[in-house]
Amino acid sequence: MAREDHADLLEALAAIDPASLSYQEWVDCGMALHESGFGWQDWEAWSRRDPARFHEGECERKFMGFGKGLTRVTSGTIVEMARQRGWEPRPCGDDAAFGWDDEIPVVPDPSWIEDRPLDDAGGAWDPARQLSDYLAALFDDDDHVGYVVESRDQDGRWVPSSGGSWKRRAGRLRDELAGCGGDIGAVLGDWREEAGAWIRFNPLDGKGCGNANVTEYRYALVESDTLPVEKQQGMIEAMNLPCAAIVSSGGKSVHAIVRIDAGTDYDLYRRRVEKLYRFCREHGFEPDTQNKNPSRLSRMPGATRGGRRQALLAVNTGAESWSAWEDWVAESQDDLPDTESLADIWDDPPELSAPLIGTEGRGILRHGHKMLIAGPSKAGKSMLLMELAIAIGEGGTWCGYPCARGRVLYVNLEIDRASCYDRFKRISDDRQRRRPEGPVRRPGWLANVDVWNLRGKAVPMDQLAPRLIHRASGKGYAAIIIDPLYKVITGDENNASEMAAFCNQFDKVCSRLGTAVIYCHHHSKGAQGAKKSIDRASGSGVFGRDPDALIDLAPLEMPESEAAKYAHQSFWRMDATLREFEAPEPINLVFRYPVHLVDASGEARRWKVEGEDPYAERNRRRDEAKAAKQMADQQEKNALVREALAACAEECLAPTRENVLEQIGELGGEKVSEGQLKRWTTPSKSPWAEFQAVRDRDGRWLVEEIAASDGEAGNE
Repeated sequence: MAREDHADLLEALAAIDPASLSYQEWVDCGMALHESGFGWQDWEAWSRRDPARFHEGECERKFMGFGKGLTRVTSGTIVEMARQRGWEPRPCGDDAAFGWDDEIPVVPDPSWIEDRPLDDAGGAWDPARQLSDYLAALFDDDDHVGYVVESRDQDGRWVPSSGGSWKRRAGRLRDELAGCGGDIGAVLGDWREEAGAWIRFNPLDGKGCGNANVTEYRYALVESDTLPVEKQQGMIEAMNLPCAAIVSSGGKSVHAIVRIDAGTDYDLYRRRVEKLYRFCREHGFEPDTQNKNPSRLSRMPGATRGGRRQALLAVNTGAESWSAWEDWVAESQDDLPDTESLADIWDDPPELSAPLIGTEGRGILRHGHKMLIAGPSKAGKSMLLMELAIAIGEGGTWCGYPCARGRVLYVNLEIDRASCYDRFKRISDDRQRRRPEGPVRRPGWLANVDVWNLRGKAVPMDQLAPRLIHRASGKGYAAIIIDPLYKVITGDENNASEMAAFCNQFDKVCSRLGTAVIYCHHHSKGAQGAKKSIDRASGSGVFGRDPDALIDLAPLEMPESEAAKYAHQSFWRMDATLREFEAPEPINLVFRYPVHLVDASGEARRWKVEGEDPYAERNRRRDEAKAAKQMADQQEKNALVREALAACAEECLAPTRENVLEQIGELGGEKVSEGQLKRWTTPSKSPWAEFQAVRDRDGRWLVEEIAASDGEAGNE
């Protein structure tokens, strides 16, 4: 398969509806992903699109069994299925789809890598030293080492003939190599000259040579059969791979033994190998994905093959460990802006983005910012977003707020294409009927609103974002509306770190396109009246904190006696939590399908949000008044204690409780008891107390001012 097809494999897969496939065709897609180096997560994410047949955990279980004697299925199977459904590979060159890594100059293009002859060992050929240095770099002396010197002809190709040896330890082998006079065949056995010899790069338990016998998942093999061999070592070094050793295969490739550092955790090993191969692939080094097996054989340095050397080219190159390499990748991919001195921009600050929804005095959202609309099911959130798209497209009003005129892309992920356009038509017709100047035959906003229908074709946001940027680039969209959020969510919506990473995709779209991103999410289950509006969205609190504007729709409880009067309509309270503007008073909306209107009657002001405590506001005001009185009383007591302490100081008296009480009495203040003074100066009982009673070395109780660090929180 061509490499551009490989790069587009997930895009090709997305063009296939899993529900349209037979069971065997579905399995074939999984096997093709496995063969191409993708993970089971990619297969599972796609398979979820067929909820009728999807079973949690099934993809992972089947995926782990692929490649063990089953007939191999290549990526061409997926490509052909996709092409039968109208998909075509994206073109190469300037028109290629945008990807996050396209602009990352971490690794030079292979064409810039200088060719390097590989068939030498840097001087005189010392086979025993070659192998001994390799063993020292990869193994501890007590590690069992697996190797194969016997071979057989398989369809004109020499392959290892058996499992070989696995009982000898690295230290013993190195001792024997030191005394063999350069003849490694005398230590390991002779190999067939035209075939060469092989060695396993992970330590074994001395009982066999399969995956189950690997004692520690230290290394993985990176090899390419497509990149010219003269460029391979240079590319490996340019990618800063944490290599324990680099070996010439004596053929058309270089073998990089890369530190994975997964210990005894096979799942961690698998994930890291998949990440390693993906990184290599994205940077022009197409790896042979059949080398993922941890007990895989690699070429043995010091042997020869068809007259060419299997040479040890380098040891301990690149990053010193897997974690160091990950840090290097993160740093190399750092496209963050430079720091700025406030002194440089103080007199000429950057200009604020103009409001997109609202005005400077009464705004909701600025150009280039993010907005989330949260609400329960059947709140008409999609209609509300369509109304917003139309309002921006025509420069009209939305929920009482004026909108700046601009182009909008509405990304429809949930409803079918015909229903989507029908809703736009119904909303437009309703707005036309309410135009003071009368309806028009063809609305002027039509050219300003584009729709991208992705029902059945949705992919996770980290995959959708670069494609969205590619398609929207240069279109001048003022806003991109994504409806709904759950169709593209990646990770566990209750996991704060995963949701922060997910929401970062919206930031990338905003920054790359200079557009506002607006999306909607559902409420958690149950009545929401007892919660603050910022806490009603389902999942992690990130959803409430991340957007620049959070619009919450909550249903209002209508008295049964008035239900008949308001048939076929529902009432909603719209709260706004804003980062850029002062929070406005809640707006009451009436939803008369298909539009939301500001409640001009004022009737809805009398009603509460479902689940709201009708006495909550009264209790809040009562508690605030009580706290204010307690603070005022304590401040009076603080003043009295302060005067008493000052009087003690004038008379050179120690600030003991007895002396303070006496001075309070002489000052004509309130006659207080020992117990009262204790309460006055105990911060735990009075958060506004400025003094505390402490014992001195003689056991006397002294009244001291609370240090700022201790009393700061309590005195706020």
